[in-house]
Order: sequence, then structure tokens, then C-alpha cells
Amino acid sequence: MVFMVAFLLFSTPLSIMSELSDLTIQVTPREETGRQACRKLRFAGRIPAIMYGKDSNQSYSLDDREMRILLRKASGTTSLLRLLGEKGEDELVLIKELQTDPIKNSILHIDFIQVARGEDLQTKIPLVLSGEAEGVKTQGGILEVLANEVEVKCRPSNLPSQVDLEISQLGLGGNLQISDLPELDGVAYVADPKALLVSCVGSAEGRSSAGDGEEVVGESEESGGETSADGDGEDGDKSDAEE
Repeated sequence: MVFMVAFLLFSTPLSIMSELSDLTIQVTPREETGRQACRKLRFAGRIPAIMYGKDSNQSYSLDDREMRILLRKASGTTSLLRLLGEKGEDELVLIKELQTDPIKNSILHIDFIQVARGEDLQTKIPLVLSGEAEGVKTQGGILEVLANEVEVKCRPSNLPSQVDLEISQLGLGGNLQISDLPELDGVAYVADPKALLVSCVGSAEGRSSAGDGEEVVGESEESGGETSADGDGEDGDKSDAEE
């Protein structure tokens, strides 16, 4: 046990250790599985869960109220969590799937993925946009968000809770890509650097007006050409006016 604590202290930055202390929950191994067993657990205020490990899977149960508090602290389901068991279990995990009942507002089941200490992990984290795009603010454009998450690869101790992207300088017709994301220590972005994240496009009204303008110009030029050929300027002007 002393060796395990020493390993954690030297292998994980203090800031991450502090964060994981806040994102820790006690779990209890469960022997009974199946629908009836899960119903009994929920009735007792506990959530059935499974941790999918590299070598084996483990069934747990955890307190419903504590898990809800933990999710609020974690600001979602993409943060690295720490499971502590009655028999000395100490696992780092990510939430793979969280099944809920939207009518009863209850958590039905949680699937965790075990994260190996000292090895890289690959997962998706939220993409958070900050600021107001210049193209929207002053040029009447519309912000088109193409991605809400970004896939990263890093050590568990370097996993950020989110990636912030500043969009204040984004003008009309412009876009921001993976390559525009900030550099984070020990974190690599998995997607193509040219993959689009957000763009500023013209409004539907603006595009419609532009299209109408092009059509009028085209018709005017066409009418002018016919007038020149026929030599009847008055009919040409009248036709344009009626149109």
C-alpha cells in the first residue's frame, strides 16, 4: 500500500492528484448480475456498473447520490475518474457509456473503461468556443459549428477536461481547423490538422439577396443584347421595368 501511494505521488503531478481526489468514488464489487439483480441495486439507491479492463472485466455498484455529485464536479462524462474499492482497488477510468431513464431522471447503468497508468490513452474531450466571431458580430454571418468534441492522445495525468478555442478573430467566410487549436503539454490531436471545427458563413438572407442580384444583372444584360440586335430601345426599357 505504501509503495502504491509512493508510485502515485511520483508518477502523477500534484495538480492532477488534487483533481483526482475530487473525482473519486467508492465502489463495491458485486457478484450477482442480470436484470433482477440490477433492479434490486437501483431500488437500494445504487447504480450497477462494469469496468472493462485490459485483462478482465469487473462488476461494481456505486452510490447514486455520490455519482451525481461526482458528475457535477467533473462537468460531464469525459473526465478521468478514480474508483476506490473495499478490497484496495484503485483504478483510473473513463466513462464509456452512461445509460439513463429520461422520464424518471435516473441513472440505470454505467460502463467504465480502465485507464492504465503510465500508458497513453486516446479519447474525445469537449471543444469549448470562446468569444464572438467578428464575422457574426459585424458582418451578419452565421457561426457553423462542425465539431463539439476533439479526439486527443496523451498520458492519463495530462488529460484535459476540455479544449478552448478562441473564435473572436474569425471573419465572414473564414474557418478554424484542428491546426488552430492551442498547444497543450503532453497532448496530441489525433484528427487531420486540416479538419474543420467551425466556420463563419453568410446568412441565408444574404445569400438569397446576392443570388437575386446576379439574376437581375444577367437578365438586364440579356435584354440589352436583344435590344441592340432589334434596334428597339423603348421596348427593351419597358420590358426591364415590368420585370
